[in-house]
Amino acid sequence: MPRTAPPNPAWWPAPSPQPLMVVGPNPAMDRLQVIGTLEPGGVHRVRTVAARAGGKSFIVARSIRALGPEVEIFGFLGGAAGQLAREECATLGMGDRHTSIAADTRITPVIVEAKTGRSTVFNEPGPALAAQEQERFWAAIDDAVAADRITVCTGSLPPDLGSDTYARIVSLANGRGAFSAVDASGKVLRSTLSSHPWLVKCNRSEFEGVLDRDATPDDSRSDDEAIRDRMRQLVDGGTGIVIVTMGAQSFWVATADGVWSVSVPVVPTVNATGSGDTFLAAFIAQVKLGASFADALCAAAAAGAFNAAHLEPGLVPGAELGPLAAQVRFTPVDQRALSVAGAPGA
Repeated sequence: MPRTAPPNPAWWPAPSPQPLMVVGPNPAMDRLQVIGTLEPGGVHRVRTVAARAGGKSFIVARSIRALGPEVEIFGFLGGAAGQLAREECATLGMGDRHTSIAADTRITPVIVEAKTGRSTVFNEPGPALAAQEQERFWAAIDDAVAADRITVCTGSLPPDLGSDTYARIVSLANGRGAFSAVDASGKVLRSTLSSHPWLVKCNRSEFEGVLDRDATPDDSRSDDEAIRDRMRQLVDGGTGIVIVTMGAQSFWVATADGVWSVSVPVVPTVNATGSGDTFLAAFIAQVKLGASFADALCAAAAAGAFNAAHLEPGLVPGAELGPLAAQVRFTPVDQRALSVAGAPGA
């Protein structure tokens, strides 16, 4: 690994025999359809159809499992689509810790243009949740979060769950000496940041939503500088790692040791849907397998590129990431020392 690669952060998981946790309260059944070119108002002939359990939580959990680590997945499932998702958990050897609900699990149409690789996604809001169903979900989370265990919180929330859902899980993890990773947006991300998760990963547009530029209308910093400054502030405030991805461009990562720009392998894009989820899954899986921080970042970049080069989101067993990971390069942006507490519960 090049000398410019970031070292392991001080706040870094120790080996643990416990399965990884993936919390995604709003899973879906994805129905992926490939057409020539999407024309609004037109009639389209579908070339290829694929349906499988989806939403960010299933893409993350499925990709983690493909890389080897055991994983348990938490959320809400109901109806015929929910039953198909449970069957996929069993087939892939993933621990099904979903809470059963009376309402139906949502279905997400994903339209992929064969000519451009561009995806159009139609996200339903999610099912209604009864109070007792929510109580069972929280009881399952409380039972599962334990010292040194890694919990990944990812995706949107059903309408009946509060925007502080991930913040509550992060606080629970911090209080028990566990590690929490969060991929969210909007009010959910903003709420979660105040709880100081171990890892925050989001894309650029999601992160720009927490910059508070309106509070400083005379801000003369460039957009890039504002993003990196906010990343430093979060780390300085107690978050262990902040990663901001930018699609096919390089991404930024900040820790107490500084800020790095990390290159992304170049691949022909077939369907970029789920690349961020696959990125996160590979990073977490490599941490679980004992990889260094730098190697985990290389694997994450490789996995995101691998996903973009294939039709169906996520990794499959035997996915060859090595050649893609070898293309990743690190460029220090700022290696100044930052003052952080650097431990769960800080």
